[in-house]
Amino acid sequence: MLLEWALLIREMDYTVTTEGPDAGKVFVISRMPAFQAERWGRAFLHAATVGTPFEARAVYADAIAEVARSEIGLNVLRSVDPALSDPLEKELRDCIKIKPDPARPAVTRPIIDGDFEDIGTFIDLQQVAFGFNTGFFQAVSRSLPALASERDREASSTTPTSAPSSEQ
Repeated sequence: MLLEWALLIREMDYTVTTEGPDAGKVFVISRMPAFQAERWGRAFLHAATVGTPFEARAVYADAIAEVARSEIGLNVLRSVDPALSDPLEKELRDCIKIKPDPARPAVTRPIIDGDFEDIGTFIDLQQVAFGFNTGFFQAVSRSLPALASERDREASSTTPTSAPSSEQ
């Protein structure tokens, strides 16, 4: 029940609590819209399974979906070919905004390189954004078992499933 409620939250504030030059900065992390999240999830699972034999992709994708919901999910994204991961990381980065002026907390803007003095802050933000946006993986991974049986469906598409009609 708590997970279902948490999935309804569209955005969250994240305040940097670690000591260092970014301490106290406030960021807003947004959840991707449903269609974008589903497409992003499929692209992530494709990137993570691209070298996997076709027959094993559905099983492997289900395992990757479990990993994605864990603390190491962002590491999976970072371990795939940058040609596949860079666009996914950019979409994730687009979910992060900063509240640049503590006196005006309603004002936000997209993050830029200059917002971070400590790379650790950026990595922490990415991890939080990844976790905030991967609750949908359960739904995305449910649609993947069809991948393993795709060849079977193609083969059976030439086999009639009922007798031909005698009406002409």
